[in-house]
Amino acid sequence: MKTGKIGSYLPPQTLILMVLCGASILVFLFGVILPGQRLAAELDRDIENLQARIEEQKILSPVFKNLFAKTKVAEPQGLPAPARVKLTRDEITSVPKRLKQLAATHHLNVREIVPEVNTLTDASGRFLTRFAAAGRFSDLRGFLIDIGALPYFDSIEEIDIRAVESGREFGLKIWMARE
Repeated sequence: MKTGKIGSYLPPQTLILMVLCGASILVFLFGVILPGQRLAAELDRDIENLQARIEEQKILSPVFKNLFAKTKVAEPQGLPAPARVKLTRDEITSVPKRLKQLAATHHLNVREIVPEVNTLTDASGRFLTRFAAAGRFSDLRGFLIDIGALPYFDSIEEIDIRAVESGREFGLKIWMARE
């Protein structure tokens, strides 16, 4: 017998089978077990993140419910729908004063109210008033409802809202019915 060589102790077929078994064990280890452990570690991290988010939502849920309940404001049951009338030429001069009063009741600072003279001479039966004011956006809604309640109101052509330092600036083109 020879000493010092592996082939001398084991037959070549056994040696080849041992190498193949060792290689298959390494392939199984690197192909199945290690990726599975990485996936399990990623899933554990995802589970921890989701549990943290759930705890955060449990903490924030009462705050959200409280704020949501505060935002539910009773809606007006019905918008005013007065009988529509047309303004006479003499009554047209009172429109800017009435718009200014409505703006004051809704805490809007009037910048200008300009009736368009050109629309007073056409045959449309309407006249245009340009209205500019500044104030809070939440006050605009009530103002628009009050304008719609005017018996001589026809339509709003344009609403222009711009952000300024003290709140918002509103520009409206309001059509009124006239004779």
